[in-house]
Amino acid sequence: MGVVMVLFLTNYSCHETETQRVAVNWWDSVQQAQDDSVALAPLLHELTALLSARCIDSNTTSYLIVDDTEDQPVILAEFHPNQLLIPASVQKLLVTGAALEILGEKARKDVTVTNLQSNNFLANKLLKNIGLAVYDYRSYITGSRAVIEFWESKGVDMTGVHLVDGSGRGYDNSLTARQLVDILYYQTNAPTFGTFYSSLPLSGISGTLRKTLNGTIAQGKIRAKTGTLAAIKTLAGYVSTVSGRKLIFAIIVNNYTCRNSVMKRMMEHILIEMTVL
Repeated sequence: MGVVMVLFLTNYSCHETETQRVAVNWWDSVQQAQDDSVALAPLLHELTALLSARCIDSNTTSYLIVDDTEDQPVILAEFHPNQLLIPASVQKLLVTGAALEILGEKARKDVTVTNLQSNNFLANKLLKNIGLAVYDYRSYITGSRAVIEFWESKGVDMTGVHLVDGSGRGYDNSLTARQLVDILYYQTNAPTFGTFYSSLPLSGISGTLRKTLNGTIAQGKIRAKTGTLAAIKTLAGYVSTVSGRKLIFAIIVNNYTCRNSVMKRMMEHILIEMTVL
């Protein structure tokens, strides 16, 4: 059975809630699709290659790519963006983003090390400290509850999110690509964005991305958090394209059977095509 990829180019509000919905201008969306159809072709080709690879289970693969260059974000491509999957270490984005606002300046150093080096100990420490700050009790349970409630208060639909730790090492953790993109989108207007953005590894240069995309056009163009567990590979963050566009993306792949190096190469091809838009 062939893989069906769904492509939408619609105005998208990452802050959409049941009480306040942003109107969709379908005419603008159609024009965007016409303008971008040729430019997007290489990226869509690589996304199709990922979904159709024999080692990939498309039923447990999800992605969402949004262009945030203009005032109103536009979805460039999506596949099962609302499916709950195991996030691995990209879960740290939820914890560190919340920690910067809930814990304040004292969390800045731990957030930077947590995201840059994917430090599990510090991620769990931050989660528990959030629980202490909000509920006067330091635990995974209070911290997880406080983090989920924090993002709900920012307009992010956290339906189905399950956090058992701060690091993302637990296989009982679950969230969606859309929730990751919503959180990354919120951050772009948050007072702590500078610190948050700088804490993310830079492609080919720093942190867990220092050996990724070296010597390619994408080197130094991507700030993102990586995630890896057995048969799980995730990536979420920001892309500054060569033409000056600003993209936000999340890719979650669960249950793949190929070598890690093959999975990494497929994701790198997608990142390069995002960069050249």
